[in-house]
Amino acid sequence: MKDRMSRSNKSRVNFKIDSLLERITQRQKDSPSLNTPGFMNITFLGFYDKALDSNACVAQVETFLVKISHKKRKDSSAPTMQVSVGTAEVVINPADNNLPPLAPSISVSTESFSLPGGPLARSYILLRVRCFPTNAENDEESPIKRRKSIGANLNLRVFEESKLYGSELVVYDKHNRCLLTDGDYEVFLQEVTTATKNSPKKHSSWENVSDFGDNCTNFESQIKGPSVKFKLNWSEEACSRFVDCPRPYPIGENKENVPVVNSNAQEKLQIVYQFVYNNNSRQQTEACEDLHCPWCSLNCSTLYTLLKHLKLCHSRFTFTYVPISFGARIDVAINELYDGSYTGSPHDLISQPTMCAFSRNGPVRRATVTHILVCHPKRPKPSLSEFLELDDCDYDGQRPFITGHNRLYHHTTTCLPIYPKEMDVDSEGENDPEWLQAKTMMMIDEFTDVNEGEKELMKMWNLHVMKYGFVGDCQIPLACAMFVQHKGKELLLKNLYRNFVVHMCSLFDFGLVSAVCLYQTIQKLQEMVSKTCAIRNVLRESREAQIDNWTKNLANPPAEKLENVNKTPIGLRKTTAVGIRRKGTPTPAE
Repeated sequence: MKDRMSRSNKSRVNFKIDSLLERITQRQKDSPSLNTPGFMNITFLGFYDKALDSNACVAQVETFLVKISHKKRKDSSAPTMQVSVGTAEVVINPADNNLPPLAPSISVSTESFSLPGGPLARSYILLRVRCFPTNAENDEESPIKRRKSIGANLNLRVFEESKLYGSELVVYDKHNRCLLTDGDYEVFLQEVTTATKNSPKKHSSWENVSDFGDNCTNFESQIKGPSVKFKLNWSEEACSRFVDCPRPYPIGENKENVPVVNSNAQEKLQIVYQFVYNNNSRQQTEACEDLHCPWCSLNCSTLYTLLKHLKLCHSRFTFTYVPISFGARIDVAINELYDGSYTGSPHDLISQPTMCAFSRNGPVRRATVTHILVCHPKRPKPSLSEFLELDDCDYDGQRPFITGHNRLYHHTTTCLPIYPKEMDVDSEGENDPEWLQAKTMMMIDEFTDVNEGEKELMKMWNLHVMKYGFVGDCQIPLACAMFVQHKGKELLLKNLYRNFVVHMCSLFDFGLVSAVCLYQTIQKLQEMVSKTCAIRNVLRESREAQIDNWTKNLANPPAEKLENVNKTPIGLRKTTAVGIRRKGTPTPAE
């Protein structure tokens, strides 16, 4: 019972109840989420929408903190928690050179990003902007007074006429890295449709493809939509509700690896990646001047090399080159024809060690496939024009460069893979494993009404039938011929010739073999006797021993046999008939 509890109680000796608070505080300080300062301050600069009039609408921005924890094994979805951290009224369409002196601000404590129930998987900042139309009847009131009256006396009609926009920003990803650093942000919003009272599953209908054109807009049209600008900074102290309108950060301050200004140096090429989904742009990256691959950080040095690398090494996507005024734009889309299945030799996945020519553990058999080490397809001349549009050329075909019998087989009974060294053994011939052979011989040895010669012959015959899988009566002549061919000498050396003749006669009596088959089988055995001297000696010694046994039994018959000879059925009948009167037979006196 001592081994059942793996934990020790040594720490209880020095444990104090007052140290619990100190341990929790130290654990929170050591957590990665608290490496940033104590508060995240968001200062809203304005809400921009060209379709709205700043004097006719009021914009309210409500900020939510969404925390998602790790999903447990039995949970269907990860538990989430949404908390409102503040609401602010922002200015609509302010000019960059005429910003209001005060700007609304909210502060979120760093401790809010942790969960009391367990570790945090990721966290979001959810922005909800609601635009309320002002009361058109009181045009003489000032805009500030009008906003206060709407905020205090908001009726149902005004709420229904309002529009709701939303967007989300990831603060901490699943690796607990902070993705929002100090800087100026512009978040593009999308209109949030209110949920219907009835379930949409009950009123499903067919939709036209043209109806999705408005929703799947490209990147340029999203820029023209509503957006919110705010300034984000991390500080040790929380800011007040209204702060002085901050100045934007310098644009060149956040740039890394700024090259030294050289008048003779050639201007670097700027590359923009545009992610396309459903033939419409969804996101566009910032222009970069280096020629590193965004996926594997490989320095390609030239634009042609970069495009060739993206096309050949990242075939999960399709890349289209579009020349622009200040550089190049690369449209990235999902490759619908991408096949991520394994195209190599299946033996390389299961072989331990691998099927190579030179093995450290000794020579092994090679796999039955051949890899092409060098391939020279038809190569066009290097030109950026080949990346302008997607084309299906012969040299672009993704075919596996493997020849030979590229398949993996499995054993029939165990479903285990067949290794190359086991290819010569037929999997379908696994009908006589060693344990089944031993079991068959043990069952034959348990018979008591047959002699040892018959047992030995039946062992050889049954193992022969199991090995070659004879299942029909029409295969018995072939089984007899193969048995004599493979087991004939062993049969004769074990002095089982007479037992085999009796066995063949039994097969003939039951109609399994013909007289011709019986004659030919016995004739083959006799030919083996005439060709092999050792077999003749075994049969001669067996015959002499049998003759000696017969002679000895005839010269000195046992007394028991003589008594049995005298007790003939006739004698028994005579003795038993004396003194017995049959029914219906008259007696001599009568």
